[in-house]
Amino acid sequence: MSDDTPKAPSQDTAPPRKRRWALWAVVFVLLAAAAAGIIVGHWNHYIRAPISALDAERTVVVEEGQSWPQVIETLSKDGVVVWPLHFKALVRVRRMDQRLRPGRYILPPGITPEGVLARLTRSGPDGSYRLTVPEGFSMYRIADRVEAEGLASRAAFLKAATDKVLMKRLKVRGESFEGYLFPDTYFLPPGATPQVIITRMVKRHRQVWKKVLKDVGAKKVAALRKAHGLADPELITLASIVEKEAVVADERPIIARVFYNRLKKDMKLQTDPTCVYGPKIYTKKPSPKLCRDAKSRYSTYVIKGLPPGPIANPGRASMMSVLKPTTDKDKVDYLYFVARRGGRRHTFSKTYEAHKKAIPR
Repeated sequence: MSDDTPKAPSQDTAPPRKRRWALWAVVFVLLAAAAAGIIVGHWNHYIRAPISALDAERTVVVEEGQSWPQVIETLSKDGVVVWPLHFKALVRVRRMDQRLRPGRYILPPGITPEGVLARLTRSGPDGSYRLTVPEGFSMYRIADRVEAEGLASRAAFLKAATDKVLMKRLKVRGESFEGYLFPDTYFLPPGATPQVIITRMVKRHRQVWKKVLKDVGAKKVAALRKAHGLADPELITLASIVEKEAVVADERPIIARVFYNRLKKDMKLQTDPTCVYGPKIYTKKPSPKLCRDAKSRYSTYVIKGLPPGPIANPGRASMMSVLKPTTDKDKVDYLYFVARRGGRRHTFSKTYEAHKKAIPR
């Protein structure tokens, strides 16, 4: 018996030409993505890889009135710029077309194309080199910045930052210069070594710290030290934590008071920035895994009291906040705080119950 019922169309009845076009479209997208990945990888390697031809210090002179094409041509002939078109693209990507400055520049071994660009565009009017360090940078981030600016290699800076001989000479206690590399803008002489850079930063730290102590007053500082049993190194450590936690200026003294209250009650500080201090984790975001790492020497979720040293380099405002924590009667009893949505301000609480209610908000 025949069946005259119409059959449903097959799932595979699309014209062969359309299927081929769809397949080619997928292949094209995949090839384009792969090509883009290769180009980006090559570009990142180019701008950040040390220039192999620079195996010794090289001096480059940029004359008044010279243009980028002229300078790049000279650098190319000298073997400093291996890929001229890449370097021209770097100038444009970084928007440095009008930032070329005449002067005499020293290019150290190991400098990168990015570092060369930084040297030729960021020197001071007297031929010095500008280094800007934001508040809250750790010595690891400063080392990254120093290398990016072409002043010295990251490894050389970190080696100097833990140099016990240099620390003894500059009378800095601890495991490194962390906490004493004052965040500021520095104009450094040509050929400045990591030791010169660090010495300048430590001297600036001492200058600011001395002024902050004077502004607060000797009696108040002495009373604070006695009340909490903290010497200058511990105060700088606390200031570094406040620096990493606070975003808006008016909250710094409140955050400092919270930490003093928790120390007094023998509570763990439980502050997230301490979870990601270290040479291998300083670029990571705090996470439960990092904060609860039993091997961590710095995580204040694991240890009691302050970390063994600063976790960053505090600015003047954070230094002042630990010497003048809030005395506002409505704020002196806070024990907890949590960042609000948006991340700039915090909600403070006096009890754990109130803190738990604030967390979802």
